[in-house]
Amino acid sequence: MKLHSLTLMATMALFAFVGCGGDKGVDYGKPAVSVNPSSLSVSAAGETKTVQLTATVPWNIEIQDTKAVDKWLTVTPVTGEPSKEAQSITVTVAANTGEERSATITFKGDKLTTSLTVNQEAYYPDVTTASVSDFNAASAYKYQRYQLKGVVKGLTDNTAGIFNLVDQTGSVEVNGLTSKEVSYGTSTTDFASLGVNERDTVTIIGYQVKEDNKVQVRYAYLVKKAAYTEPDPDKVATVQFPFAADFTKGTDGFIVNNKIFPYVFDAIWTNSATGGMTANAYKDDSHKFAAESWLYSPMIDLSAAKDPVIVFDHIVNFFASIDVAKDQTSLWIRRQGGSWNQLAISFSYPDELGGSVMTSEDIKISDYIGSKVQIAFKYVSDETHDAGKWQILDVTVKENVEQNQSDNSDGTQDYDKPGWDWTK
Repeated sequence: MKLHSLTLMATMALFAFVGCGGDKGVDYGKPAVSVNPSSLSVSAAGETKTVQLTATVPWNIEIQDTKAVDKWLTVTPVTGEPSKEAQSITVTVAANTGEERSATITFKGDKLTTSLTVNQEAYYPDVTTASVSDFNAASAYKYQRYQLKGVVKGLTDNTAGIFNLVDQTGSVEVNGLTSKEVSYGTSTTDFASLGVNERDTVTIIGYQVKEDNKVQVRYAYLVKKAAYTEPDPDKVATVQFPFAADFTKGTDGFIVNNKIFPYVFDAIWTNSATGGMTANAYKDDSHKFAAESWLYSPMIDLSAAKDPVIVFDHIVNFFASIDVAKDQTSLWIRRQGGSWNQLAISFSYPDELGGSVMTSEDIKISDYIGSKVQIAFKYVSDETHDAGKWQILDVTVKENVEQNQSDNSDGTQDYDKPGWDWTK
């Protein structure tokens, strides 16, 4: 048992007191030592409280600090004379900046003892807002609460609420999510009532806990939920003709809408400076997924167009064959508010799969002159073929520029070449 430094002082004072003999001849009654109350609960902010000691014999104190924290507990007085009346003992507890703590004060006299237990609440700091990567890297104080925001992925338990929370910086497992704040160490099972689903965006508050040296969010509650929805192709901006989009520099107002979207993917269409807009439903661990994802353009106003055409540069690779690629990639058009119609692009594909850039034929859309139109690139994959990769580097909607046969033509040109109109 660890003795507080006050013990030695109290013992010396008691010896001095006993040596003097006290008030001889006074009857203090039957030898007794007791304290009331026998326990104190103190807030984290710290408090001073008073207890009543009944001691009919000379007494001193001994402090056992169960958390081995020095100098957070002060008791006065530390020794005393016998008395028929209860004596006031003052207990001062300093502010706590850590976990809960407790100490036992033992009052001793004439081989008699009584104990006072002092329990102080843990310090709960304000909630800290953090990214997932910062949360994972933090050497967190046990009772530090964190507010995190991210997307729900990999939901494996709809009762307890076990899933991965993903933001732009990383991923962390959430092990349990409830509707209201709970104390550290309290588990609940009302996750199903929250209506949280895959791909929803949630804001949560919880604690960092390590299981087998792996960081988790535990004892968390839901602050806010935004249900996942696909972008609406009707809610796009209107642009003027001619219109061009360079996907190596951004999305240029195009939006993605997924009709069939396997949960293992974060996205089907992605954008990058090297790949442009890339559609890919291929995973290293499993190559065959059923997916359907559309890349929609802004509304394009063709009211001033005379002979509009669509031209795009693309790369077709990793499909089961060119024929499968033609089945699983397509171009569509519609008038504003109208139904979709597929455009023929059979001459727009390379002879074989690979990484070479192919420029499409000039795809005529003169039937839509005077209308606002929207075009879309549609990508699909299925569970019978390895998913292919389709990259759209750029697309232009412009006036047709007719190709003319040169004066020294020998008549052997390919009159069926896409975009060449020899009838005018």
